[in-house]
Amino acid sequence: MLAAVDALVAALVVTLALTLSSLDRRSAVLLGATGSVTGEFLTWVAAPHAWEHSLLLPWIAAVAGTVLLVAGWSAARAYWDVFESPGAPEDTDTASFALAGEPDRSHR
Repeated sequence: MLAAVDALVAALVVTLALTLSSLDRRSAVLLGATGSVTGEFLTWVAAPHAWEHSLLLPWIAAVAGTVLLVAGWSAARAYWDVFESPGAPEDTDTASFALAGEPDRSHR
């Protein structure tokens, strides 16, 4: 029971610390809570015996999970446009020509 309470407190403290130091508070709450809970869960799955007998391990897992999630989020936002298609080329219409004396009305 103590390990579960310690994990909950660690997740709340890490989320609160990220939220108070962030300009975008809603994203910080989401990233802090998700990262810390995911880090704690994966650590519990990987090493349940160490999880039950260490008061420091949930804190390390919460911070590590949050840092990894924030890094992934930042990378995804930085390279968001990498995989988008360049789109249609601008209209350069080099095949059409205008007769002398007549205005070009094709672009209206």
